[in-house]
Amino acid sequence: MAIPDPISPRSIGERIRHTRKTRGLSQADLAKRIGVSQPAIANWESGLHDPRRVVLAKLADVLDAPVDWLAAGARSMLESDTHAAAAYLRRGIYHVPVISFENAARLALEENADPHTMAEDYIVVTGNSNKVFAVFVTDDTMNLIFVRDTLVVIDYADKSPTEGGCCLVLQEEGSVLRRWNPSVGRFETYSSDPNLQDAGLNGETMVIGCARVSIRLH
Repeated sequence: MAIPDPISPRSIGERIRHTRKTRGLSQADLAKRIGVSQPAIANWESGLHDPRRVVLAKLADVLDAPVDWLAAGARSMLESDTHAAAAYLRRGIYHVPVISFENAARLALEENADPHTMAEDYIVVTGNSNKVFAVFVTDDTMNLIFVRDTLVVIDYADKSPTEGGCCLVLQEEGSVLRRWNPSVGRFETYSSDPNLQDAGLNGETMVIGCARVSIRLH
């Protein structure tokens, strides 16, 4: 791993752009390799936002650059605001379509599927992605995390679950919520019911999107 110049470029975004170009990658190439959208790369490089630490680790791996060097760059103007409420207030406000599990499967199978055309209702949430939809939990296979009738917001721009992360995946019978266990390479159930056996979905299962937030409605 080559150690980049510690002085220049100065910001996180400039360091990402400099290293990406040095490696001969386009923004689209880099986005595909780390599992984000090309506009996300553009936003980071322009200093509009900074990537999260877990994403910085992916960037460092793909760009063959020290993660500490990337993270040590100057923060963007917005991200440098350290007020306790700043991170929350920077988030966008989105009207998230609530759709069925059946329609959620279409987002994996149909290239131009739009969850807004499938909306049965909407809920307002804050976040850092506008590629989101929500589904109501309808069974007990994940009830140690999501009890029935919990509304789970799914980011379908993110198809790279972290260890223990929950995501919506597509299997032959349709879309289901599962928890990623990288140690065995499977998407697993997480239920209090011993009769609900592990689905045993392997790592090649199609990921529709990763869970971002859950909401109980009363």
